[in-house]
Amino acid sequence: MILTEQEMTRLWLLRKGYEPLRSDCRISRSDGTDLESIARTECRLWMEQLLTEGDPGLLVLHDLAKETSVKFTMTLVPSMITQLPDDCVRPVAVKLRSWLSPARIVKPDSPLARRQYAPYCAGGVAAPVAVIHPGNRLELLSPAYDETDSLDYLLCAMRVTDEEGNPLYEFQPRALATL
Repeated sequence: MILTEQEMTRLWLLRKGYEPLRSDCRISRSDGTDLESIARTECRLWMEQLLTEGDPGLLVLHDLAKETSVKFTMTLVPSMITQLPDDCVRPVAVKLRSWLSPARIVKPDSPLARRQYAPYCAGGVAAPVAVIHPGNRLELLSPAYDETDSLDYLLCAMRVTDEEGNPLYEFQPRALATL
């Protein structure tokens, strides 16, 4: 489901009980409150929370391995590092061709992430780890020991905008239950 900001605002007002108004009476406010702008702000906050913390099953995920050309550089750890696009809110799932399973995505200060830098504690290709660093840098730990390893998939929650830069609301229809 993809909605424009106007469509999402109308849906928000409808779901929250502000519309449709009764046709047999007219209500006017004198305090200057603009319900549409309040609803628009609430919609943006809801979508941001859904993208950052929500269940990935409620989102439309974008596979950056197929949509864009993500370039990785190999480090001595061994690991592969890339800069995710600015509109990427968070990676949800990632797998290299050399890995036997998808990586667990963790923050850099987690114990699991710190263990990956010790050769005898690293997960290897059987239990790989992806670390999302500040600044939207993604580090894939335990890749194959060459630069020919490539992505199977890199599924991300993305902020989507139209041509004018207005937000688009892209989510699964069952996400409406979280309104």
